[in-house]
Amino acid sequence: MRHSVPVAVLLPLLLLGAATTACSGAPEGDALAPAAAPAIPVDDGAPGADDEPPGARGATKDARVGEPVRVHGRQVGRHLQAVLTAYVDPAVSVDKDYAPPAGKRWVGAGMSFVNVGGATYGALGRMWALDSAGQRYPSIATGELTTGKPLVFDSLSVGDRAEGWVVFEIPENARIVRLQYQDANTQANSGEGFWSV
Repeated sequence: MRHSVPVAVLLPLLLLGAATTACSGAPEGDALAPAAAPAIPVDDGAPGADDEPPGARGATKDARVGEPVRVHGRQVGRHLQAVLTAYVDPAVSVDKDYAPPAGKRWVGAGMSFVNVGGATYGALGRMWALDSAGQRYPSIATGELTTGKPLVFDSLSVGDRAEGWVVFEIPENARIVRLQYQDANTQANSGEGFWSV
């Protein structure tokens, strides 16, 4: 014969059991945190992404000669490692008859760019020289300098390197303090590199 237990008797027992479960064996500290979500890759599997050298992160931080800067373009897979390898003031053409106009001079930046992304990098972005008054001077096209050939590339495959000289024409009395590289399809805080000179 079955005995029926009144609901009024079961209800307090059920509530007591739930309260005991909630109060005992509760995890402490970090165990209370939800499970961590899978990490989102910072790039698309670029070679060397995990061993990025010091100074390469933070594209807006000024680097020095020889220090690499990682430039992240807006397009997926566009990642360059840019290095200012040398700086000359003044820069001089190998052609004795080719020189800046009166009142101007050239300064030159030896640059090295390596495609460390996961896709082909298109044409070189833009570069400027900045003086102590905050004026910006764009790079100009010149022939070969006494220090080397101009930097030119219109496509850079994954792992490839491009090296050469970038020239800026500035007023004779301007003092250049900084160089800037900007990806052609830049995104805020990701597509620029700066060097103090």
